[in-house]
Amino acid sequence: MNVLFLALGASRKRAVIEECAKVVADGGTATVMVASAESWRSAGFATGVTVIDSSVLHRAQLPWRIERLVVYRGPGFVLRRALGRRGKSAARAYEKKIADRFHRRVFLPVHKRLRGDVPGRLIARHITGSPRPFDWIVVADSRSIPEAAQVLDNLKADTHIGLVWSADHIA
Repeated sequence: MNVLFLALGASRKRAVIEECAKVVADGGTATVMVASAESWRSAGFATGVTVIDSSVLHRAQLPWRIERLVVYRGPGFVLRRALGRRGKSAARAYEKKIADRFHRRVFLPVHKRLRGDVPGRLIARHITGSPRPFDWIVVADSRSIPEAAQVLDNLKADTHIGLVWSADHIA
């Protein structure tokens, strides 16, 4: 049994960790998709649980690659070259004060308005493209509900994946 946990909101960490441990103990595999892997670093998952940062799925898309090049890498390169020793700290400050704000306040809203259900499509592509097909999707928190609905809409008709709210409901 191969189970994907959608835990994009990170509001039920302990429950996700315990349910993943149950799946692994029963001989299955567990994959947890999170919005930010940084907040899950010290979670203490059982051995064999895979954690995927959902932002990794966006990296292959052209708009995200262009934004990364123009907003982050280009100015960071120029600051490091122009300021020498102080360039590294100036590049970090630029990313925190300007680039990250631009990404959150301008790029993400525009991208969401123009592209719509991109997260659902990317997650569905990940599900169908995984080497071992997923049997179940566990929606671990309320933040993951819209993406789960988009995933189900974007999955192919011949894909048979169950959707549950807890690993306890897996039959």
